[in-house]
Amino acid sequence: MVARQGDTRELRHYDVHNLYGWSETLPTLEALQAATGKRGIVVTRSTYPGSGRWAGHWLGDNTASWRHLGDSITGMLEFNLFGIPYVGADICGFFDNAEEEMCERWMELGAFYPYSRNHNTLGAIDHDPGLWPSVAASSRKALRIRYTLLPYLYTLHFLAATKGSTVVRPLFFEFPNIVDTWDIDDQFLWGSWLMVAPVIQQGMTSRRVYFPRGIWYDYYQGAVFNQTYGTERPVVAPRSHVPLFVRGGGILVTQRPRDNTAHSRKEPLGLVVAPDWSQEASGTFFWDDGEGIDTVDKGEFYTADITYAQNSIAWTPTHAHEASGASALLLSDVRVFGVRSRPSQVTLDGTRWHSGDWHYHAASQVRSSLELLA
Repeated sequence: MVARQGDTRELRHYDVHNLYGWSETLPTLEALQAATGKRGIVVTRSTYPGSGRWAGHWLGDNTASWRHLGDSITGMLEFNLFGIPYVGADICGFFDNAEEEMCERWMELGAFYPYSRNHNTLGAIDHDPGLWPSVAASSRKALRIRYTLLPYLYTLHFLAATKGSTVVRPLFFEFPNIVDTWDIDDQFLWGSWLMVAPVIQQGMTSRRVYFPRGIWYDYYQGAVFNQTYGTERPVVAPRSHVPLFVRGGGILVTQRPRDNTAHSRKEPLGLVVAPDWSQEASGTFFWDDGEGIDTVDKGEFYTADITYAQNSIAWTPTHAHEASGASALLLSDVRVFGVRSRPSQVTLDGTRWHSGDWHYHAASQVRSSLELLA
């Protein structure tokens, strides 16, 4: 705290300690890009304001404990507010031996870290999720959801890079005037529209979830879960399940998941449409080649605005460059929540749709959903 350093100018080590990591990130990134010709990924433990421009961050040497599982949410939220959105903890803990249930719940949470990595130290037992059948099954389910939502996550990173927004954010970020959201640290949002409410306590198969004002849909079934002006409700959460909810008013762009991102990028896109009280919703989509350096600065990308109103979905390109590769994309799977009654027909560009299937699901709760499959 009081150590001094410097040859020509004496500085307090306390003031400059993390400048070492900050000064190393850009040369590391430049060397990586020069060696590979691709953008690459750099992660660092030592960060300073501005580090997020060049590198992501992992939260350091944690312990395989339930307390550190929960603390990782706070760390992830803080670093997004610090301008370092690509962040995550060592899933299942770095030090000590991971226990099965804890590792299972941590894999479910870690699937929703921007930077998702299972990692531990030498000398501790392995905690690869495949070592336990239950952890393997739960991890596979959660990671398939992550891969399905990669276009939405990728778009959030684009918005963070170009507009300074957060990728993962606390509830008070979206609802600053609701006092009940100020101290919630066991739920979080991906952007404005997806809420994640993981189980972070041992032995629990349910939890209470706070829903701010507005309509909230269950991600899995599409049924309305809450439509009041803010309330806390119990939610069932068996060990294979992480509760997810879509906020009314948003549109999530999805993609059919594969075994890696290179394969996933070749799959058709989809939409999850969650209307608000006015039966309207909106979303944004970003796409580039996934590997090029400085594609945004070069304009080599594709963006579109997506809106839903009067029972119609409109996809409006706002920037389109041939180098983005977006021309090869197809839109196939569309889920529309909150459809009040069974449609008589579905049209595409004004023409009745005969080439695909569509299904109307009568939900057990207030609303129903429509699913379109090309």
